[in-house]
Amino acid sequence: MSLYTFFSGKGGVGKTTMAAATAVRMADSGKKTLIVSTDPASNLADVFERPIGHHLAEIAPNLFAMEIDPDAATEEYREKAIGPMRGVMPPDVVKVLEEQFRSACTVEIASFDRFTDFLGKTEFDAVIFDTAPTGHTIRLLELPVDWSRHIEESAKGAGQTCIGPVSSIQGSKEKYDRAVSALRDAERTEFVLVCRPQPTSVAETVRAHDELKALGIGNFRIVVNGVYPEDAGGPFSGLVGRQRDRIRALSASLPYPRREVRLQAGEVKGFDSLRKFAEIAFDGRPVSLERQFVGATDFNGFSDPAELSKLLAVRNGGRMIVLTGKGGVGKTVAACAVAVRMAGEGHETLLVTTDPAAHIGQVLSVEVTGRIRPAAGYPCLSVARIDQKASVEAYKEKILAQARATGHSGDMLAVVREELESPCTEEMAVFEEFSMMVELDDFEYVVFDTAPTGHTLRLLELPYDYARQVEMMVSIRKDDPAAGEAKRKLDALVGHLKDRDRCTFLLVLYPEYTPIFEAKRASEDLRDAGIEVQGVIANLVLEEEDCTSPFVASRFRMQRHYLGVAAGRFGLPMFRIPMLDDDPAGREALNRVGRELFGDSRGRYDKKVFNSTGR
Repeated sequence: MSLYTFFSGKGGVGKTTMAAATAVRMADSGKKTLIVSTDPASNLADVFERPIGHHLAEIAPNLFAMEIDPDAATEEYREKAIGPMRGVMPPDVVKVLEEQFRSACTVEIASFDRFTDFLGKTEFDAVIFDTAPTGHTIRLLELPVDWSRHIEESAKGAGQTCIGPVSSIQGSKEKYDRAVSALRDAERTEFVLVCRPQPTSVAETVRAHDELKALGIGNFRIVVNGVYPEDAGGPFSGLVGRQRDRIRALSASLPYPRREVRLQAGEVKGFDSLRKFAEIAFDGRPVSLERQFVGATDFNGFSDPAELSKLLAVRNGGRMIVLTGKGGVGKTVAACAVAVRMAGEGHETLLVTTDPAAHIGQVLSVEVTGRIRPAAGYPCLSVARIDQKASVEAYKEKILAQARATGHSGDMLAVVREELESPCTEEMAVFEEFSMMVELDDFEYVVFDTAPTGHTLRLLELPYDYARQVEMMVSIRKDDPAAGEAKRKLDALVGHLKDRDRCTFLLVLYPEYTPIFEAKRASEDLRDAGIEVQGVIANLVLEEEDCTSPFVASRFRMQRHYLGVAAGRFGLPMFRIPMLDDDPAGREALNRVGRELFGDSRGRYDKKVFNSTGR
C-alpha cells in the first residue's frame, strides 16, 4: 500500500526543498519513491539539478520524479477521450468534440486528472507531492470532489458536461472517488504544512489547515522553515525574537507535531546538499550549508531609480502595472508600495490582487473585499481582491440572464444551469473579473498583485484561449451580436496587455537561483504571448555594511553572485528593496519602501519605522 505525503504552504517557504530532501531520504532507505510536482512553475529540476519533465524519470536509485506539465497533460487527456472515436464517429462529429476539448477549462481538468492517477494503486512505496502555493493546492484538492459530484449530477440530468457527454468521462468518476478516499485516509496520507515565521505565512498556514480540514483531511505535521539562528547578526538580529513569538502563536493555533529548520547560509541544490539538509532538518544536525561560488558573477549595481518612474509614466490616459514572480519573493509588498506611491502623487489608483491568498489587506493594514472600495488612510487609493466564490455566482447569473434574454426555453435553461455547475466555471469567472478590472477607466493606475508565476501565466493565457473560441463562435454564429461583442472585448483586452504604453510587467525576485530562473522562464513565456517584461525588482537585498557575521557575509556573497546572474540574464533595468528588520506593514513603512524603489533625496530607510508596526 502506497503512502502519500503532501507538502503544502505559501509560495517561497521551501516546500520543494523539503519535499526533495524527504524523497532522497526515503529512496536512500530502500523505499521505491516517487516525487511529483503539481506546480505549473515547478522547480524540482532546479533543486535536483537533473532534467525531469512531464514523464516519469528515474533520477537516482529508488527515486523517480515527474513535473506535471499542463499543456502536455491537456493533449494526453484530449487524445484519451477522443482517440477511441476516430474512425468510428463521422469526421464532423469528431471535429466538434475536438473543439469542445480545446475549451479553456480543459487545462485545469487535464492537470488534475493526471494528478489523481497517483492517488490509486501505484508501484511505489511512497508518493510525495510538491504542490503549488496554498490557494491553488486547495483548488486542486477540491476538484476530485467537485468533478465526481458534477459527473453524477450530469448523468441524472441532460447527460452533458462542459467538456462533452457524461458517457465519455464516466470512467473518471471511479478514479476521482478513489482519490477522495485516499486523501481522507489518515493512515495513508499526511499533509506537511510548511511555513516561515512571518505574519502572512503563518496566517496562510492556519487558513490552509482549516480549508483542508473542511475537505475531510485530518493528518497534519508542521515545518517552520527559515528560522534565523540567534547569532545571525546584521539585519537578522532584530527579527529573532519576533520569529519566536510567531512560532509560539502558530503552535497555539495548530497543536500538531512541529519541526523547526534554521535558515541556511547558502542554497540547497543537488543530491549531496539535499542529503545534508535532510540531516539538518530531520535529525537536528547543528551545521549550516554554505556554497562556495567559484568564478562568481560580477554585479555592477542597480539602475537609477528614476528609470522606474519613467517606465510607469501615464500615457494614453492610464497604465496597468502587473507584478509577477515566484511565490514568497515579495510581490505583495512591492505591489502595495508601487500603488501607495502612485496614489501619494495624486493619481487615482486601484490595487487588485488575483492571488487566492490575498495578503494586500495585511500589508496595507486595511480591509480588502471583492468590491472596489477606498483604502482607509490612503488618499487616491482604492483596493479590491478577485473573490473567487463571488465571481462564480456573478458569472452564473450573467450567463443565465443572457440565456433568458435570448429566449431559451425552460429545458434549455436547465441544461445551461447544469453546465454552470462544472468546476471549471470558477476559472472562467475569475478571468471575467480580471478582464473587467483591466478595462476600468476610472483610474489612472491599476496595479495587479498576482498569484505565483505558473498560475499568473495561466490567467494571462486565458484571453488567447477564449479568443480562439470566440473566433470559432463568430464564424458559426455570424448574425449573433453577443458573439461579435465578445470578440471585440477580447481583442481589446489582448491589445491592452501587449501595449507597452498602457501596460507594464515587472518581475519580482530575490537574489537566489530558483526565483531568478523561474522569473526568466516566466519572461520567456510572456514574450511568446507577445508581452515584454520591462523591469526587475530585487527584494531582500543585503547591504554590505550590515554583513558583520560569517552567516550574513556568506548570504551576501551568494546574493552578489545571483544579482550578477540576474543582470546578465534579463538585460533589463533592475531596482531594489533592501532586507528589512521586519515585514513592512502600514502607510509609513510602505512610503519608505516606495522611496527606496523610486529614489528620494531623503535617502535610506529609517528602520525603526518597520519595528513600530508591531507585526
